[in-house]
Amino acid sequence: MFRTVRRTAIVLALAVGLVGGVGAAAQAAVNPVTPQSLCGPGYLLRDQDPIHHAQTRERLGTVYLMYNTFTGYGCTVTVKSAYVGTLTRTQVYLAAQYLPTQVDDTNKLYAAGPTRAYVRGGCTIWGGFMADPSGAVHYHDRANPAIGGIGTCF
Repeated sequence: MFRTVRRTAIVLALAVGLVGGVGAAAQAAVNPVTPQSLCGPGYLLRDQDPIHHAQTRERLGTVYLMYNTFTGYGCTVTVKSAYVGTLTRTQVYLAAQYLPTQVDDTNKLYAAGPTRAYVRGGCTIWGGFMADPSGAVHYHDRANPAIGGIGTCF
């Protein structure tokens, strides 16, 4: 009887340990960064486009275009959903009409950006990409090869 109770206790302890370990691993992969936390108050989502691995179609991240109606500024960020916490090349850019292109392109743990520009009354080209740990670059899904990104007018 004592052996049965002891074996049951050991099996339960192992099961709880495995479940706890899986939960911790899943939580570690959750990105604590959001587009709103990067762009700041007053910015609302205008558009977004996912980044998928070119071969496996795994979702790697998302490029976001935010807009602040009070200030007229646009803000772009690329938020990682794969390789979170791992330094991988991550890029975001915002090219507003008649202004220099704003780019953030370095190795990041969680997200690239924000990039900001005054966009009220004009058009922008925006986008980004992510690299996997091998260095292969993967572009956002709607990236137009002719212009390199997505065109949006305000």
